[in-house]
Amino acid sequence: MELQRPAAVLTAVILMVVGSTAEPDDVKLVDGSSRCAGTVKVFHTGEWRSVTAVQWSIKDAAVVCRQLDCGSAVAAPWRSSGGPESLWSVQTECEGSESALRECRSYYNRHIWYRAEAICSGLLVQPTISLSTTIRGSRDQVFRGDSFTITCSTQPQYPGGSFHLKLPWNNTSDSQPAVNHSASFLFPAADDSHQGNYTCVYQNQVTLQIENYRVTEGQWPEIKWSHGSFIHNFSSESEPLSLIVTGTQVV
Repeated sequence: MELQRPAAVLTAVILMVVGSTAEPDDVKLVDGSSRCAGTVKVFHTGEWRSVTAVQWSIKDAAVVCRQLDCGSAVAAPWRSSGGPESLWSVQTECEGSESALRECRSYYNRHIWYRAEAICSGLLVQPTISLSTTIRGSRDQVFRGDSFTITCSTQPQYPGGSFHLKLPWNNTSDSQPAVNHSASFLFPAADDSHQGNYTCVYQNQVTLQIENYRVTEGQWPEIKWSHGSFIHNFSSESEPLSLIVTGTQVV
């Protein structure tokens, strides 16, 4: 099925000012599994408006992801509105390098048949990292010779996945499957080599049900669309935990 260009009436052409400061508050993604995936909405003249999928491309989605600080665009889907919506919608044409959607050339249409969507690489929420140690109340210290545990966890966004704990020596990591959206890494005896920065990386292969989507660039009308399930390996990294190994505990 090829997306047919609707016979919308272009009533105005607005050239956005290139180089303006990006304001994420005038664009958002809704009805998705996170703030970095969903239907594109633009705030214009006092209300949130849909973005039509006419000529919607991975370049347009890339600008949305960049403006929302959601990483890069991995897909530019569209979804049928179920018929023409009697509202003003926004149609964009981006080069892909803009910092905000408003910097792209935009047209305003009376009706919308297809809603534009975006899926960004930052789909997964950021995991958290925590330390369990014999030092009461400590969040970053462990006694030399004592055991300690570092726990990685994430919100119940998707089932499954795995955690990779980046270790402070030789750029190595340890991996465990996510069980109840978390994983714990036990270290039997702390020594000086354990001191340094640790981070948790959560990885998950996510399947999203999408009507139509694009993952490559192309020009209208030679745009090639894929249909059905979209599968992609997503990852998200925690803030660093700086561990300090201190003197031996006095018994």
